[in-house]
Amino acid sequence: MAVITITRDMATGGRELGRLLARRLDYQYIDKSLFQDIAEDLNVSKGTLVSFEKRRRYEGYDKSVVCEEEYKKSLGSLLLRTAREDNVVIIGRAAYFFLKDMKNCYHIRLVAPMDWRKKYALENYKISPDRVQEFIEKGDKKRKWFRRSICGMIFDDSLWFHLTLNRSRISIEKAVELIMSVSNLSG
Repeated sequence: MAVITITRDMATGGRELGRLLARRLDYQYIDKSLFQDIAEDLNVSKGTLVSFEKRRRYEGYDKSVVCEEEYKKSLGSLLLRTAREDNVVIIGRAAYFFLKDMKNCYHIRLVAPMDWRKKYALENYKISPDRVQEFIEKGDKKRKWFRRSICGMIFDDSLWFHLTLNRSRISIEKAVELIMSVSNLSG
């Protein structure tokens, strides 16, 4: 049927939306589960990949080293293999970049103003009100670094995406309906 990628700013509800969309479509849901496959492919621990993606370090907890080009190649290969299985919702991992030329693949981007994201984070994450903005800004910075390292300087170009949704203006239910409509999956 289709492949849907969801790229999001921190605290915009991407995982929640992805899970709901996958359930509604009876699709496979993929997010951090790719870590194990990538770790096995690169012969490193899952902790090493977390360190690489989140802390911009290439040396992992197990003293193994992740080469950026090897990581990129492995991630791209696994995303393509997963997408070929079809009927999948993929969250993050710069999937929109690796699958940019794939037919029947729709790329969704989630955004929202900081005030809305702070409220969302307070309601959905275990974080104190005095640290919520720092938490979001740190998450945004890590995601931007990751996407830039994978996609290059044009990582944030809105032209990569079929649909950009401002979560402060649209409910999760309406977001699912719109995504299904854009991807011709509304039944």
